[in-house]
Amino acid sequence: MKSKYPLPNAKTLLSRGWRKKCPQCGEGPLYRRWFTLHDSCSVCGLRYLPDQGDLFGPLVFLDRVLFLIPFIILFYFHLWHPGVVVFFLTGAAMLFVMVYTIPNRNGVSVAFDYFIRRKSGDLADE
Repeated sequence: MKSKYPLPNAKTLLSRGWRKKCPQCGEGPLYRRWFTLHDSCSVCGLRYLPDQGDLFGPLVFLDRVLFLIPFIILFYFHLWHPGVVVFFLTGAAMLFVMVYTIPNRNGVSVAFDYFIRRKSGDLADE
């Protein structure tokens, strides 16, 4: 069965995920509160995560790519030599951004999971 919603391009999917909206319709909210994911979209009825462990892989990947790898590269290749105060201020700022963007990164992971499920045909029966 063909979905009435066409598969959005990658930019649209990432934008919907970052804005914490449904990856399929772009209108329904992903969260009840700051970090409590709805079971399904209130607008189009898409079930966000059939298995709750599906987001672990994309979240680990996003955390590594966005936060840890650039920080390690700066130190390993000796591209940055901060003082102690700057080092701790940068670490605190990175920690704040990492915690503050958890729902947005989780939304991007939901959108990525949706894309994989649509491409593999898992959503054909919904």
